[in-house]
This record gives sequence, structure tokens and C-alpha cells, in this order.
Amino acid sequence: MAGENHYNHPICTFNSAGFIYSASKMSMETETVVARLKSSGLFRTKGLIGGKWIDAYDGKTIEVYNPANGEVIASVACMGERETKDAISSAYDAFTHWSKLTASDRSNRLRKWYNLLIEHKEELGQLITLEQGKPLKEAIGEVVYGASFIEFFAEEAKRVNGDILPSPLPDRRLFVLKQPVGVVGAITPWNFPLAMITRKVGPALACGCTVVIKPSELTPLSALAAAELALQSGIPPVSPINKHPPMIWCLKCGHGRCS
Repeated sequence: MAGENHYNHPICTFNSAGFIYSASKMSMETETVVARLKSSGLFRTKGLIGGKWIDAYDGKTIEVYNPANGEVIASVACMGERETKDAISSAYDAFTHWSKLTASDRSNRLRKWYNLLIEHKEELGQLITLEQGKPLKEAIGEVVYGASFIEFFAEEAKRVNGDILPSPLPDRRLFVLKQPVGVVGAITPWNFPLAMITRKVGPALACGCTVVIKPSELTPLSALAAAELALQSGIPPVSPINKHPPMIWCLKCGHGRCS
């Protein structure tokens, strides 16, 4: 009606911590984009443990919102304490194999991941725009930037060298051998949801470690898509754990197999 105030019914509301707790449903335009992303196989909402996509054990989910308009674009598995422990244990099991591969083999698999990230930069960019809100051009730019870390560490994987140092004894030499530490826990922010993952995961994988990720619960979709492409590349499951941070990160830090 003429003169009616249309701002009495906001599409989203924020709590005291700044998180959206109610929002509108997806528009037809967003549904079209999501359907296209689902058909590409990159729109993942389950958790990845031991190479398998699974729901949370208790069935709980976290809603993911488009920050531009408050639309709910997905509900992802809310992984709790048991799932986190299983993800770390599975990553440790994978570590025993991954760490024994040759440097050349790890390099080739990282290079394949890089190629897949570039091949799917448009889809990944759309995911980032949907869940994080940056313009599509910037989102695609982030994918290219993030992929460059994997490209760099694919080459550095060939150069994990040791050292020979002088000894105080005339007939001795000191050898330094570099060994992977095991399972690496990585926590990443919402503002560069893909690039900050590749920046942390790339060097860990190049050295022979496996990884469990805690992405921001605001932007989990790009992390799950990146994990899917890593899996396709023959890389051990890069397990994203979607959960509000304090409990899960404390658990990771206190786990004997997670560095």
C-alpha cells in the first residue's frame, strides 16, 4: 500500500554476538545458482571423515546464510566431539601412508589439486560469493590466489631437504633430517575462506603431514568444496570440522595426535 513502511519486517535479525538467527528462504535466482553448484558435485553439506561424506552422528546441522540478503543457502553437518576425534584418528591413519610417499608423488598430487582448483574457479567463486558476500570477481580472484599456494608448495614438496653441519669433532658430521610431525590442526577465518585454507594446508601436505580443518562456521561451503577437490586429487582427506569454535578447537589442541 502507498505510504506503508516496508522496513518493519527485516529479512534477517542479529543477536548480540552479531550472528544471524532468522532469515528468509532462498530466492529463485539463488536456488538456480545452488542447483548448478550441486550438479558440479562441489556443493557439499556433509562432513568428511576417512574419505567418506557423512552426516553428524546426532543429525545436527548449522545453517549457512548469504550475508547480502539473509537467505539460508545450506545446512551443513554440525560435527561434535566424537566426529572431531574420529576425524583426527582417520587423519593419523592416513598420515602413515602419506608420509611414506616420495616427494615427487606428493608434488604430483598437489599439482593435480591446483589444476582442479583453477578448472573450477568459477564454481568456487560463486560459492564464496554466496556464503561470504564478496563480489564474484573478487571471489574468483581469491580462488586463483588460493590455488597459487598449492602450486607453490607442489614445487617445494620436492625440496624438503636435510642439512649436514660441521661438528666440533674432527671425524664427525652432524646430520639434520626433516620429518613430518603428524596430523596438523588448522583454524581458518571467514574473510578469505578458501585462500587461508590452502595457505595452511599446502605446506603441511608438502611436508608429509595430514590435516584437519576448522573453517569458520559462517563460511564452510568453500572449505568442503576444496576438500572434495583434494580428495579427487588423491590427497588424504582434508577433513573440515564444522562447529562453533571453542569446544572443537580446545579438543584439537588437547588431542595427542594433532599438532
